Amino acid sequence: MNNIFEKNIKALETKDKNLAKKLAEYIVTDVPQLVQENGFYNFIYKGKYLHHKENPLGEAREIFARVKNDPVSIHIIYGIGLGYLFQVASANSIGTVVLYEPDLNILKIAFTLVDFSQDILKSNVFITTDLEKAGEYIYKKSNTQNSPYMLITTAYRELCGAGFGEFVEKLQRMIGSYMLDLKYTKQKFYPLLIYLLQNIPHLMNEPPLTSIKDLYKGKTAVVVSAGPSLDRDIEVIKKYRHKFVLFVVGTAMKTLAKHNITPDYLCLIESYDSSRQIEGIDLSKVNLITEPYSHPNLRKFKFKNVYSHISANMPINLYWADVIGESAEEYWSKGTVSYTAINSARILGCSRIIVVGQDLAYLEGQCYSKDSAYKDLVCAKNPQTGRWEITAKDFDTFAKSLSNSDNEEARKRTATRRLTNLNKSLYYVKSIKGELIPTESVYAAFIKPLYEYTEKFNDREYINASMVGAQIDGFKNMPLEEALKNLPDLNFGEIDNKYSYNIPVIKEKLQHDLNGLVQDIPKLEKGRGMLKSFNNDLKRQKNITPEILKSLKKISEYYLYMSSDCTKESKLLDFITIADRINLDYEMKMARTLTPEIIENIIEKMNAFYDNAEKRINRVSGILQKSLEEI
Repeated sequence: MNNIFEKNIKALETKDKNLAKKLAEYIVTDVPQLVQENGFYNFIYKGKYLHHKENPLGEAREIFARVKNDPVSIHIIYGIGLGYLFQVASANSIGTVVLYEPDLNILKIAFTLVDFSQDILKSNVFITTDLEKAGEYIYKKSNTQNSPYMLITTAYRELCGAGFGEFVEKLQRMIGSYMLDLKYTKQKFYPLLIYLLQNIPHLMNEPPLTSIKDLYKGKTAVVVSAGPSLDRDIEVIKKYRHKFVLFVVGTAMKTLAKHNITPDYLCLIESYDSSRQIEGIDLSKVNLITEPYSHPNLRKFKFKNVYSHISANMPINLYWADVIGESAEEYWSKGTVSYTAINSARILGCSRIIVVGQDLAYLEGQCYSKDSAYKDLVCAKNPQTGRWEITAKDFDTFAKSLSNSDNEEARKRTATRRLTNLNKSLYYVKSIKGELIPTESVYAAFIKPLYEYTEKFNDREYINASMVGAQIDGFKNMPLEEALKNLPDLNFGEIDNKYSYNIPVIKEKLQHDLNGLVQDIPKLEKGRGMLKSFNNDLKRQKNITPEILKSLKKISEYYLYMSSDCTKESKLLDFITIADRINLDYEMKMARTLTPEIIENIIEKMNAFYDNAEKRINRVSGILQKSLEEI
């Protein structure tokens, strides 16, 4: 191990011990050729130069100069070569630098020839050879107001060929998922908390799904989604209905009802009011599987039983699981209701899980089953643009299927926004037959999690009966009738579930949290008072004096106490303030210089934090107190 390589490895160990070990033990199989031309060193690898032949340093500087550079920027460097672009980014980025080099041959030789140790040790620099790891770094630095920037030399792009395009596609899906997750965190945590607290009296009659774990041990489950292929399989479902446990997602419920098919379990997990999907249907013989935070209007329907799926990927649910003394470990979820239905079938012991209508694509112009809630959506090529577009055959009907609002204009705005988002996210995936078919990016993003699920729980058999939709690895492709025809009849009596919550303990925990929340109000008032005093000083002094900076430090430290220490002590306060904290943290990161305008902007955001927190505490306290009185 030469001195340069040793320094680089030691620096890398501070960031990623596994990669440092992997690189130290790696035996180079294809050595890049080092050449010197025009006063610069360069690599020739697989017959191609990795940098500009005449001025690699100038090329690197030009590439970096083309992208935005601020404290929240994420600069992704594809390929290290001899490090020209990497070191330019490391020296100049005031945001984050993520170096992705998938070829260990290049990375090891580069580490042998160039001292990158000081670059690697910088707190804003990360190196990886793994796409998933690159995604982790990007996720940690992402927020709802920034976008990562890809930096790559022309030579590297040519060397990678189609591999670079695949990398970009995968990265775009990951980043899209992160942005959606962050947006959800910002926009949904407080509303979800409100719904959860409103639902508490109902939740006392909704046992966790694990209370009937393995009820159908060794049996077959059919999970029905609303994809276009459902229309083809509906008669097969009806013919063999007596042979399997039937789970259905909300959007497919009307299709089953139209054909007089009653499922055993209906899965609805949405926080928006999705009751349009099931209105007008007799649900008295159907068991509902739902989330603790799902929309309260779902509780207005009469179901046979209601079971709680406490999805472990939702912090709101983890809070509730702690309150009721239940583990959320079994409740795997990825944001799609069909995933929840599959997981529910596994929890209930089904050893063979068949998915129907899980097309994850738009087939022959159809987006959903012709009798489903979203039957009016069609996907077709626009003859003028030659592009695939999603439209609604009957816009008014589609708008009503999305929203229960009595305001016609509000319904239309919701529908227009939904169509716009669908068209923005059009994507193409490989079908079961091997060709590329249109879908939306959200559906495309579901494919990998479903495969990963089959890998995680590989003691079950998974079958996809679509035969025309997206290829889902981990699922065996098989026509539905072939999968069902040899099954024995399934005979089960009524579910005997004697589960009950420890209501006194639950009330005690909730009352403790309510008391803690009320005690935060004086702390918020103190913070607002400090801001008022600071504002008065700022107006009086009119300049940024040492006294002003000292006061600014004081109010910033108090905000950090409220936004960090206090939210760690109170999960309710955490959920209440998360959106304002994201906004303010962004503004504070962007404040590279302290001008009066920037200070005023930060103070305004701090005021919003304190004002909104107090208003929301009062609302949450009222709802929680009412729910405590009702249980």
